[in-house]
Amino acid sequence: MSDLGSGEEGSEEDESDDALAFLEFIARSAPRSEYDRLMARAERSGADEDRMRRLERFNRLALTAQSMIEYRRDREAELAALVDAAHEFVAARRGKDLLESIARRARLLLKLDVSYVGLHEEDRPGTVVLSADGNAVKVAESYRLPADGGLGAMVRTCRAPFWTPDYLGDNSFTHVEAVDDIVRAEGLRAVLAVPLCAGGEPMGVLYVADRQVRHLTPNEVTLLCSLADLAAVAIERNRLVEELHDTIGQLRQDIGEARTALARTRRSADLQSHLVTQVMDRRGADSLLATAAEALGGGAGLCSPLGRPLAEYGTLRPVAPTELRAACRRAAETGRPTSVAPGVWTVPLLPGGNAGFLLTDLGPDADHTAVPLLPMVARTLALHLRVQHDDSPKAQSHQEFFDDLIGAPRSPTLLRERALMFSLSFRRPHVVLVADGPRGTSPRLEASGADYAKELGGLCSVRDGAVVLLLPGDDPVAVAQTAAPELTDRAGHPVTVGVAGPASTVDGIADAHREAAKCLETLRALGGDGGTACASDLGFLGMLLAEENDVPGYIRTTIGPVVDYDTHRFTDLVPTLRVYLESGRSPTRAAETLRVHPNTVSRRLERIGVLLGEDWQSPERVLDIQLALRLYQVRSALSSQPASETRAVLGSLRE
Repeated sequence: MSDLGSGEEGSEEDESDDALAFLEFIARSAPRSEYDRLMARAERSGADEDRMRRLERFNRLALTAQSMIEYRRDREAELAALVDAAHEFVAARRGKDLLESIARRARLLLKLDVSYVGLHEEDRPGTVVLSADGNAVKVAESYRLPADGGLGAMVRTCRAPFWTPDYLGDNSFTHVEAVDDIVRAEGLRAVLAVPLCAGGEPMGVLYVADRQVRHLTPNEVTLLCSLADLAAVAIERNRLVEELHDTIGQLRQDIGEARTALARTRRSADLQSHLVTQVMDRRGADSLLATAAEALGGGAGLCSPLGRPLAEYGTLRPVAPTELRAACRRAAETGRPTSVAPGVWTVPLLPGGNAGFLLTDLGPDADHTAVPLLPMVARTLALHLRVQHDDSPKAQSHQEFFDDLIGAPRSPTLLRERALMFSLSFRRPHVVLVADGPRGTSPRLEASGADYAKELGGLCSVRDGAVVLLLPGDDPVAVAQTAAPELTDRAGHPVTVGVAGPASTVDGIADAHREAAKCLETLRALGGDGGTACASDLGFLGMLLAEENDVPGYIRTTIGPVVDYDTHRFTDLVPTLRVYLESGRSPTRAAETLRVHPNTVSRRLERIGVLLGEDWQSPERVLDIQLALRLYQVRSALSSQPASETRAVLGSLRE
């Protein structure tokens, strides 16, 4: 029994020693050869079969444990390298420094020979190499890689990494001669290309290459993809920072220009207010010139239409008569301030120069900040001359004055003054009515219109075979619906009325008259004798006839409730309405286009019916709705364009 006990104890000691030996191997990361030597010694020493099986099991477990430790150690090193790279990317202040850092980190991360960073351009195909690292002498920076072949084309198309152990010998992708020449000249074999993406959108390709045939592991590909993700975020951040710096610089410049413009505008407004006050106080031209000269910081004077000096205040340097006349002719042609000599400017009082010229001497060393004020000073002097000329008003009849309002363009100031003579106040709006009978105007209709206008404090005239009335009111439809039956009763025959307005200024009366006349002509052409109509009553025809082509008003009147519903509730009724009409009013086809269920389209159409009324699908309303939708779509598209392009498009639409 004692021999048996000692044998068991010896076996346990051998097992413990064997386990400790393998633990020591694991602890000091012993090479595989030491494991093999331990197994060989045990076999030479005559170890029994049980011990050999135990040693093989220990050997297998120890190697597995050591492999896991090494794997985790490698992963920690890779993560540390990625963290260091991220810190380096964030610290880069310039775009070039960032790209160089990305190329260097990519090459070192996989211990390869060469790396390239290529970025896409929005307006041109291909990828531009902006940075390279390693012994890369054949690919210069700004070299454009073709977009129709190579690994880069596959990456750009699939947005996934691609690699090859031997580029020139791999026929699994499309080769491009230009890229093959570079690979051949550099002596490259293994190539890995991964996408650079920011926000899901590709911005470029990160390449790494080796001059030996090499089979990359999935872990290496994943590692470079992680670096590429960090690099893409850093590139996008750097781009946004640069854009922000540019925007801040532009804003500072704009603020400076706005402050300068505001100061100039305040200066102009103060000077204009002072000059107009003097005009209203019937001060003379000398007083106006003195005020202008002091504000401009120089001398000021008046010249005749032929360029002959008439009056001056302050110091005006002598100017050759021929030069002065030549400058006045140029100013009359352009209507803008024209230089006579350094610091000496002339500007016409009125377009064409028939009223004379303002002559100013700002000094030979003066800047041009006061030049924009000169047209305003000139117009004020012209106003002074006009007031002097009109100080003795002539009596005119109401009809003559109304003819001036709706006829050839006249001075708004003069018309307003004459309006006061006839107790016609434009502090309240007025509407214009154009009326005629079945056979045009008649003496009874003319007399009835004159009496009716006089009763309401308006004006009446006969123009182009129709009776024209100017009546107070801010609702043209209500005024016309009240006036038409009254005029019909007084004239003894049906009266057809076109109406427009309201107009709150004298210079808006002529526009309202033209619009009302067009409405009358259209109403008669449509067989609406005896009725009334304004532009809004005629649907899209009224919008086309209106002087200002009120597109927003037409859209608001026709589909405004639907647009407002979408705006406040973030729904898609407007697109649904447009697609439904374009699909021949088929809910099924509209649902296919919108990629929603037909029931969804039906529910939206029910909501549209509630907003627009039950008869919104009638033929006459569908035409208006389709036009309003098209105008709304065009206006929405124009809102993202530059202002110059938007004005050009709107101008073409109005034509």
